[in-house]
Amino acid sequence: MKRYIPKILLFSAIIFLVSTITEPLLVKGNTLTSFDDFEAEFFNDELPLEDLTFDDLEKMSEDELKEFGINMDEDAVTFNPEILDEDFDFEAAVNDLDIAKMDGEEKDEFLQVIEEVAATSDTEEVELLEEALIDIFNSDSETFNDLEATQESLEEAYVEKLESEEIALLSRTKKLIFGSNKVYAAKKKKGKIRVGVNLAGAVFNVAISGVVGGGVSALKSYIKKKGKKVVAKNLSRVATAQAKKLKIKSVRGVAIVTVISSAIYVALDYLNVGVALARVIDSKDWYRNNGWIDITK
Repeated sequence: MKRYIPKILLFSAIIFLVSTITEPLLVKGNTLTSFDDFEAEFFNDELPLEDLTFDDLEKMSEDELKEFGINMDEDAVTFNPEILDEDFDFEAAVNDLDIAKMDGEEKDEFLQVIEEVAATSDTEEVELLEEALIDIFNSDSETFNDLEATQESLEEAYVEKLESEEIALLSRTKKLIFGSNKVYAAKKKKGKIRVGVNLAGAVFNVAISGVVGGGVSALKSYIKKKGKKVVAKNLSRVATAQAKKLKIKSVRGVAIVTVISSAIYVALDYLNVGVALARVIDSKDWYRNNGWIDITK
């Protein structure tokens, strides 16, 4: 009997070690059993930037702003002067937001916009979000202007990251997530587009900053220069044009331009304008205030 004891102890030690390594990811994997859990899990940073206002921005030092991920470089705090022209075409500017067609300087500035949006989007997975945003604004990408495909791609990338961190010991995580997706699809009724408000908000933010030029600080300067009422009117055109590019044309029979134009003024109080807009859309869709945009095309 004694000769078996070392083997039993060794086996027990191995079991303990494996369970210790895998338990944290099992817990996380078990929380990712629905679309809703993915949204909450992916955007779970400890810094709730969506609640910060432009008034809060005024009270922060440059170092504090940088800690929040806000770009304070000169080209990020100055807005594009062309948007001050009375005949500036905001819709055309939105349609021109295509990385594949930008020259070197334009591309670098636009990628800085994406970098800031990702850094201020309440997620620890900044690089994954950056990649998703780059693809949705790149006509050479398979997910160009496709919110649903971008959502799916982001989820897949996140799952792969979880799996790689545990050296594929828990490949069942992917089955847990995508199995639940099929369950939701079977229950889905009228909504034909379903993406998280945080991802949709990030896309709106990229479009807004891409047209305004610069980042959050540039938008603040633009509001100071032209006044909130004028900026709200102009950015309503930007957000509406972006929504239409994404095939979001109406929300429960209400034209998207109406939804956005009635929400943009209040949304401009917040640094995270895009998420504020996405939350308004969520509050009016088929499944209201569930953290997801469920609307008809």
